[in-house]
Amino acid sequence: MPNDKKYIELIWADKYDKLEKGEKMPIERPNLPFQVVETVNKPRQKDIEEGLFSQEQYYPEKDYPKGYPKDWKNKLIWGDNKLVMSSLLKQGWAGKINLIYIDPPFFTGSDFSVKTTVHGQELEKEPSIIEERAYKDTWSGGISSYLKYMYERLALMKDLLAENGSIYVHLDWHVGHYIKVMMDELFGYENFRNEITRQSVFSHSDAKQYGRNADLILFYSKTLDYYWETQYQPYDESYINSAFKNIENKTNRKYQLVSLTGAGSGPAKTFCGKKRTPPPGRHWAGTMGKTIDELEKEGRIIISKNDVPRVKYYLDELPGKVCQTIWTDVVDPQSQSDEKIYYDTQKPEKLLQRIISASSKPGDVVADFFCGSGTTLATAEKLGRRWVGSDLSKFAIQVTRKRLLGIHESKGVNSN
Repeated sequence: MPNDKKYIELIWADKYDKLEKGEKMPIERPNLPFQVVETVNKPRQKDIEEGLFSQEQYYPEKDYPKGYPKDWKNKLIWGDNKLVMSSLLKQGWAGKINLIYIDPPFFTGSDFSVKTTVHGQELEKEPSIIEERAYKDTWSGGISSYLKYMYERLALMKDLLAENGSIYVHLDWHVGHYIKVMMDELFGYENFRNEITRQSVFSHSDAKQYGRNADLILFYSKTLDYYWETQYQPYDESYINSAFKNIENKTNRKYQLVSLTGAGSGPAKTFCGKKRTPPPGRHWAGTMGKTIDELEKEGRIIISKNDVPRVKYYLDELPGKVCQTIWTDVVDPQSQSDEKIYYDTQKPEKLLQRIISASSKPGDVVADFFCGSGTTLATAEKLGRRWVGSDLSKFAIQVTRKRLLGIHESKGVNSN
């Protein structure tokens, strides 16, 4: 055990089987060549002039994302993600991926079968021989074999992450807190950022217990120096009605009045025709990047009947409330949703839009090694990020490929 009083570790059966005392669990790192099956430079429609997998024509010269090499080619890879990631590392990808999002199996006891709907009829695609073998390797030893499976893959993902990178792991109650302890060991407790609770469906009936209608997402950074862009959610209607009761007569804009002072003592200041002394322990402060003089010129300062100056905050210019760790606005696509493709584990694009926008910038590399129906890759494409995706299921690769080729027709996240 490391000589560190803060060290934590999750132990499971056979984790250190046949290892000498103090040895770390080894991670096999084979280097297998990728075989190019298809290079797609444009969607199939002849009237579409935008590139897709190759980005040379996707962005006009003036709009080309900073840091997005013109010779870059996105990668959709069929195969075991352990082999895929190991081979990427051997090919020089260590520290090159800015954001990883994965939605791995939840240890529900299910196999690699995939449920989908074709022409209104629900079908179940049976696992291939390769998937059947992977199923046995992953589940045969119960939760111990599942934890070994995840440990090996998360260790490789850490090596692939850039120093300013982040990883989001989407799980549920079956193994979520086992993986939390595992990630504290691999990434460091100090790099744990959030546990996000996401409402997955509006309601769920479970016998003799509360309905399970949520899952969780663990958010870690590679280091303390990670990229971050604050995200916002729309205000609740009840909050709008209570906080923005004022309506400006000329413009019909809703607004609220907010204090014009900040914490800390400060001098008197002349504005609105009078020299004014701030309350004790406060100082006159501008807001929204504007000085008090600028706010006064714009007619934003209101003097109350008690001679208290306050500033107008218009509802239509505020970004919303800062995103918290409980997300109720990104439920799984419903049957009537335009983005619903009837893939059993499909996640909403709005969920990935929030994650990608928060933890990467245009031109960054986003990866999903359990890409499933391709939501991460499709959203990354629309947001101007480079991407790498893989899946062991050939059916998942086919679904993702079709989705990406039809991306110009899709609805949801606005394309850059």
